Amino acid sequence: MNELIEILKYCIPSAIVFGVTYYLMKTFFEREKNLKSEENKILARKDYVPNRIQAYERAVLYLERIDPNNLIARVHRPGMTAKMLHGELLKSIREEYNHNMVQQIYISQNGWKQLKQAKEESAKIFNMAMQSMPEGASAMELSTSIFEIVSKLEKLPTEIALDKIRVDFQKGMMS
Repeated sequence: MNELIEILKYCIPSAIVFGVTYYLMKTFFEREKNLKSEENKILARKDYVPNRIQAYERAVLYLERIDPNNLIARVHRPGMTAKMLHGELLKSIREEYNHNMVQQIYISQNGWKQLKQAKEESAKIFNMAMQSMPEGASAMELSTSIFEIVSKLEKLPTEIALDKIRVDFQKGMMS
């Protein structure tokens, strides 16, 4: 019996020390894990915000580049036919869009929807103008027809999308 008491004299304090040490170490590691998690979140935000800003910048640039006034000036070359200009305009819109497609992960769903709609509406303008062209029309005639359609619009699709994307960006940066 005395031997059992002697063993318990050493075991009980050891068990208490072990329990306290285990509790302190567990608490310490949980706290470290939480701090590391917070640090990772801060680092992720630190990288995310510049990428998001860049995505909105690229969206604005895309919309400016597909604006009929800018696009025609950039794509038109002397000696082009209406058919050639029409093809180049649509190709340019499509290539620009494909080049910027990855940006949609940083732009709100509504913002990307507006950008996509501007792309489709701009293509419709070009298609409508082309449908009214006689066979063998020049690029200048197509340009004139596009500008006539554009002049009848209250606001260009690209301007509407730009306005909505700016508002979307400002809301996103404030939150």
